[in-house]
Amino acid sequence: MAEIHADSTSPRLGHETRDFNMRVIVLFGASLVVLLAGSLTLMAWLFALLNVTPKGYGVRGAPMAATPPSPPGPRLQASPTQDMQDMLQAENARLHSYGWVDRSAGMVRMPIDRAMEFVVRQGLPSWHEIPTLPADQGGAAQEKKP
Repeated sequence: MAEIHADSTSPRLGHETRDFNMRVIVLFGASLVVLLAGSLTLMAWLFALLNVTPKGYGVRGAPMAATPPSPPGPRLQASPTQDMQDMLQAENARLHSYGWVDRSAGMVRMPIDRAMEFVVRQGLPSWHEIPTLPADQGGAAQEKKP
């Protein structure tokens, strides 16, 4: 059999110089920097060139004459909380006071506590006892059924 002799000299230690070319890497990086700087310079020049405000335009670029007048806004409440409190006070005043609902028909308004006492004492009327309004006051003339 053939004998394989091992080389007694050790291989050189270090990096592979054939696969890595430092000059190409530096040139590629430098070209990227030059390309980036050129692009930024070109964009700055174009923005300066195109940043022209025509005559008749306001600060924000909209024509002053073409700005339509604003429509009248809805009548919003200046103080919704105060308006709600005023409405609740008015409703409570009506619930706790006497007054006429319809003077000609003899209908009155009474405080709610008094009305509940009245219902407890006398009870609710049956539906047959409630008179109907005449036709001229918005009610239909109906016959009473026994």
